[in-house]
Amino acid sequence: MKKSVLFFIGVILTVIIGGIATLQRDVLVLSIPLIIFLFSAVYHKPEECCFSIQREIQPDHGFPETPLKVKIIVTNKGNAIHEIAIQDVLPCGLKIKEGKASLVTALNRLAHIEIEYQIEAQRGHYENFEVNLRSHDYSGFFETSITISSQTLLVIKPHYPRLSRIKIRPPQTRGFAGPIAARQGGSGIDFFGVREYQSGDPERQINWKIASRYEQDLFTNVYEQERVADVGIVLDARQSMDIPGPSGSLFEYSVIAAASFAEYFLNEGNRVSLLSYGGGLGKIFPGYGRIHKDRILKALARANPGKNYALDNLALLPTRFFPAKSQIVVITPLSPQDIPVYIQMRAHGYAVIVVSPDPVSFEAALYNDKDSLALRMAYAERNLLLQQIQRCGVQVVNWRVDQPLQMAARKILSRQPAFSRLNGLTA
Repeated sequence: MKKSVLFFIGVILTVIIGGIATLQRDVLVLSIPLIIFLFSAVYHKPEECCFSIQREIQPDHGFPETPLKVKIIVTNKGNAIHEIAIQDVLPCGLKIKEGKASLVTALNRLAHIEIEYQIEAQRGHYENFEVNLRSHDYSGFFETSITISSQTLLVIKPHYPRLSRIKIRPPQTRGFAGPIAARQGGSGIDFFGVREYQSGDPERQINWKIASRYEQDLFTNVYEQERVADVGIVLDARQSMDIPGPSGSLFEYSVIAAASFAEYFLNEGNRVSLLSYGGGLGKIFPGYGRIHKDRILKALARANPGKNYALDNLALLPTRFFPAKSQIVVITPLSPQDIPVYIQMRAHGYAVIVVSPDPVSFEAALYNDKDSLALRMAYAERNLLLQQIQRCGVQVVNWRVDQPLQMAARKILSRQPAFSRLNGLTA
């Protein structure tokens, strides 16, 4: 019941009291139509609403800033409603690009109304949508409101750049042809060694220069085999490592880097897995191909920084989730307390690459004073941390997020690692 009903009742009582006080019959007669109108409004007040909601989003997946068409069908399963206000409530991360998400109309029994508009969405995984419905009677005295939830899945995958010319050399490869040097002789491109000629060896692989030194012996060139490998991607989703900004947080750049590296290694034929480490442990087990890439992108769409005191540092990182002697790519802004974890991973025989979105340059861009002493000290501390990680035998990509990821990755990863023994720690 609205306040207007109480006001209208007060008007009626005022007219009646005024007529009695003045003994004027005409004044009392004026209250009769008001009373009839009030009882009619009470009699026709809206009953409990009964609606069904159908929601369609086309397409039901996409990338940020992709226009999506939303269609809502509201069906009235109850009595006729003189006036109904429909308002679609969008979750945080969605915004209207074209059209309106609200409508005021009349709706008869078993009739339906459609609302269509376009939206844009940020990276995320959206499931719960709500529609607010408010019905009024013809007098406007009474109002009934209801909120109906609808389950519609909308997946917005991260938009990421494509990478190229990344060279890795994990200690162990798999038995399928690929682009990674396997440290074993066989068919390949790069020269690996020389052995004695065996029956069946192609003549074009005979090393005539060495054979000329011997009277009866021949020697064959051996090339290094190229195979695929296991690659594990670790996404640092700890809330303590995230820095919020007006146009997005630092974590969004970590997601972009994870998606770029996952796509590149999958396109190269490698077996890729994903581990999100933060508020919990999100795992995507190793796999190949386009379907697996879509599975990883959907997992990255759901990823959000979280707080978990048990996972406040990387000490509990389940490295055994990744196959032994595989390549691990850690996407993290870096923390000094995590250095022992990288030493431990190298000691267990993993080849490690750290891709680090630079938190210092990201936070410095939020302020105007870029030549302060505090900023120079922060850069010095950051460079010292990078050197300590590199001394552990880890390749480090320091990514200033205002620059393309491909530029930062090519500078470090377009050549083979400088260290040769991956089972030990080298400078």
